Amino acid sequence: MVCCPLYGGEDGPSCSTTKVRTARKEHRCVECREAIVAGTKYEYATGVWDGMPDSFKTCLSCVEIRNHFACSSGWEYGSVWSQLEESFFPDMRAGGPCMQGLSPEAKTRLFDRRMAWLGDDE
Repeated sequence: MVCCPLYGGEDGPSCSTTKVRTARKEHRCVECREAIVAGTKYEYATGVWDGMPDSFKTCLSCVEIRNHFACSSGWEYGSVWSQLEESFFPDMRAGGPCMQGLSPEAKTRLFDRRMAWLGDDE
C-alpha cells in the first residue's frame, strides 16, 4: 500500500501565501465541500498558478489529511478526497502504518468517508 497517494500538478504556484484564519462567516472547504462555520479556524491560501491568481479555503481537518498523505509529491487543491478514493481507499486498513500520526478526528473522517465511498459501489 502506498502511504503517499496524493499527487500534485506539474508546477506549483509561482508565488503563494498561506495563513490560518478564524471564519467570521460561513465558508465552504475546497476539499470536503463541507461548511467552515463562523468562529472556526481554517487555512486560507492565495497564490498564482499558471499566471492566474486564485485562493482556497480549507478546513483544518482536510489540511491535516492532505499534509499527511501528500508527502513529497504535493497535491492539487480540490482533489484530495477524489485522489484518496482512487489511490488509498481500495486498500485502506484501520490501524495500518499509513494511519500513524493522524489525529483521532482525521482517522474518523477517513473511516467515515471510506464507508460512504464503499456504500456508493452498491
